[in-house]
Amino acid sequence: MSDGALVPLNRSEHLYWAGEGYLGPINMPFMLRFDRPVDEALLRQALRELTTAFPRLRGVVTPTAFTYQLRILPDDLWLDQLFNDAYRVQHGIDGDSRSALEKFHSDFINEAVSLERGLPWRARFIPHPQTPLLVFSVHHLIGDGRSVVQMLTALMGRLSGQPIAPCPLESSSMVAAVTPVRWTQWPASIAGWWRNGRRDAQSSRGQKIITLASRRSPRYTTTSVRYQELPATSDQLRVVAKQTGTTVNNLVVALLANAFLALEPDNPKAVAAVRISVDLRRYFPKGQQPEFGNFVSSFTVRSQHQPTLAAQVESVEAQVKDHLSRYARREYALPLTAYEWLPLMGRTLYSHLIVKSKAKGSLPVLSCHFTNLGNVDAIHPPNAQVRLTECWPATLSTALLLALVNLGGKLFFTVAFQNDETDEQAIRNLFQILDQQLRVITSNPPPSPAA
Repeated sequence: MSDGALVPLNRSEHLYWAGEGYLGPINMPFMLRFDRPVDEALLRQALRELTTAFPRLRGVVTPTAFTYQLRILPDDLWLDQLFNDAYRVQHGIDGDSRSALEKFHSDFINEAVSLERGLPWRARFIPHPQTPLLVFSVHHLIGDGRSVVQMLTALMGRLSGQPIAPCPLESSSMVAAVTPVRWTQWPASIAGWWRNGRRDAQSSRGQKIITLASRRSPRYTTTSVRYQELPATSDQLRVVAKQTGTTVNNLVVALLANAFLALEPDNPKAVAAVRISVDLRRYFPKGQQPEFGNFVSSFTVRSQHQPTLAAQVESVEAQVKDHLSRYARREYALPLTAYEWLPLMGRTLYSHLIVKSKAKGSLPVLSCHFTNLGNVDAIHPPNAQVRLTECWPATLSTALLLALVNLGGKLFFTVAFQNDETDEQAIRNLFQILDQQLRVITSNPPPSPAA
């Protein structure tokens, strides 16, 4: 596809476009700290080259006769003008102040992006004599968290003298990742989905989901971002995960579940409902995996009170494996395929349903949405001339969002919450409980399942 091409929006991207503005700006701002001074002119040039190499960074939402698509703008004089609006040097922020950075991050996530006219991303360079920072924000309609990491990899390589390789502009459909390979497999897929739905509904009957919301709001207002420094390293969590027979990701989910459940320790019906992101790229047929775009789905783990952390880990581990096996067996094919048809209803009706669901309080109740970008050390090229020492990812979510990144052996936990229903003190209380759990298990690791 060349400049000027029209790219269809996939099901998630259509949702972002329908919810844009009503939910708030659906941006993904990453706060990044460099380990040494960076030539601002070089950084600017690198971002300009990134805009050339990644076509979707030049995408604007364009109406067609019956729907909306993404038009890739040509790399010309007018793109230079839009780039000058998207990238700026941000003065007046104390780069050594965590609270100042959190405040700017919160302001930035609430800053609207003109998807119809301007570029679908923003960047702000924050000068500092030793360790400058960059806030790089991409609208979710352009790509998912893995796509942002892919762009950061290209950017860090360019700052170390490597050229930025062009990224292909691909079809964005997720159908191949969720539907059966052969039509004869559809009956088993639908039957499996039906059985799973009945079982899930029966097991959740009578439960109370624990949330941090202290009030109900008929509409969204603003989002706040907070940074949480966990009192444990990735190596420490890896040891505990191995001893409990699980992964770091599932261990963190179990700890989060226990932190929520600790808010109502005497309620036998209390449940922590943690929604987990799934990268659908792994489920595309071999050789068809896309590189860049939005290819994320999710499932929800429901955790009740357990006598030990090991028991909670076992429960989480079983549920995660169960849901992932459903994706592998294509048992989400029917609902996800129906989701693909939602763009046919048009943005107006889709937006109306989103706004109405919030006003009626009929959106799914969740404790939080947890997403783990994993170890991102690979964003640094071999013999890197400049590296990142901090990475705080965030995005808007209808539920409390917890984003985890492992960089340089450190764990960066970013919290984004809707101010209309949740107060910051509730966030502090939750992480005090989580921190205490981490201190206990890292100083006195639980016995392994075989013990």
